[in-house]
Amino acid sequence: MFIRSCWKPQSVETAYSLVDEHPWALLVNGSDEGPFATNLPLLLDRSRGEHGVLLGHLARANDHARALFASTAPTLAIFHGPASYVTASWYPERQMPSTFYYTAIHCYGRVREQSEADLERTLAILNDRMEGPIPDGWRMDEIPHSEITRRLPAIVGFELEIDRFEAKYKLGQDEPLRDALAVADHLAESVDPALAALAAMIRRENAGRAGVGEA
Repeated sequence: MFIRSCWKPQSVETAYSLVDEHPWALLVNGSDEGPFATNLPLLLDRSRGEHGVLLGHLARANDHARALFASTAPTLAIFHGPASYVTASWYPERQMPSTFYYTAIHCYGRVREQSEADLERTLAILNDRMEGPIPDGWRMDEIPHSEITRRLPAIVGFELEIDRFEAKYKLGQDEPLRDALAVADHLAESVDPALAALAAMIRRENAGRAGVGEA
């Protein structure tokens, strides 16, 4: 991923937090037939490995499942955080070209297949994570355990140990500071929580700098 030095997040912890907060990812593998890409949730376990481990699963019938374990090249997991089109009309002097502000994380690593027991534990973590914020959310113990285990052969669990972790926060750091903060002001007015979060990220990532072209 092309990352200018100014686009690196001020804190690597904020990048890991983005992966935690936005677990919906794109998993990519190369093969002789061309690339395989699957959208799926990936959970980050920071307690393992130098850069953490991603936990996920695929349908066993998915051709990508076979390519995932056969590939000799690293697997890529792509996460996206808040993003927005930025119109030039938001800039105070309307002199900058329109662009996009966005956040993205790329994780590279090797995968290994989980045992059925590890897969079931991962599914329990995923269920608790997704259902926790929902009032009276669904619990796996609401149905007989056999109803869980009989479905496990249809999916394959995997772990991706992250060898390389890349974070790109393109949030106006290479533009005049007044322009980036003007964009943040516009986004902060939105009723969309994601855009309000993006506004906060713009302000945080541009804090403490003199604007490009400014004293």
